[in-house]
Amino acid sequence: MLCEKCHKREATVHTVQVINGEKTEHYYCEHCANEGSYESPISFQDIFQNLLNYGTGSKPDEYSSHYKSGGLKCPVCGMTYDQFRRSGKFGCASCFDAFEPYIAGSLKSIHGDNEHKGKVPKRNGGPMLKKHELEELKRKLVDAIAKEEYEQAAVLRDRIKSLEGDDKHE
Repeated sequence: MLCEKCHKREATVHTVQVINGEKTEHYYCEHCANEGSYESPISFQDIFQNLLNYGTGSKPDEYSSHYKSGGLKCPVCGMTYDQFRRSGKFGCASCFDAFEPYIAGSLKSIHGDNEHKGKVPKRNGGPMLKKHELEELKRKLVDAIAKEEYEQAAVLRDRIKSLEGDDKHE
């Protein structure tokens, strides 16, 4: 399929817009898509920046003082938190550690967790799956105890013991 804009190159970018229940699809080549030739009411970068602006972290007073003084910078590349918020991109790998207290909530809401779990192979992935299940059960156990849901906590405890017992027999 050819690009809708230039009608010369193969279309490799497919956009779908649903506005008021009406679906519109467009096909562009990489060149025209990079030029911004297509109309997009909201970009991913806008969404990410809004999440960063919304979730400035769990320490708003500390954020405000650092932000106003310009003191919140990555120690390696020197990127400021304000620059990161505007661009939505880190300057280096150390930026994540420098800005982590302020972006942890946003990342958790986007990805569901702050820790990368990776993929597990379908074959021979049993031990890794069991490890992930144990970690999840232990987290749920702590939550159940904190919420004083002791019956649920007992069920989780028994499941954890069962899984840990299976490890000892293998």
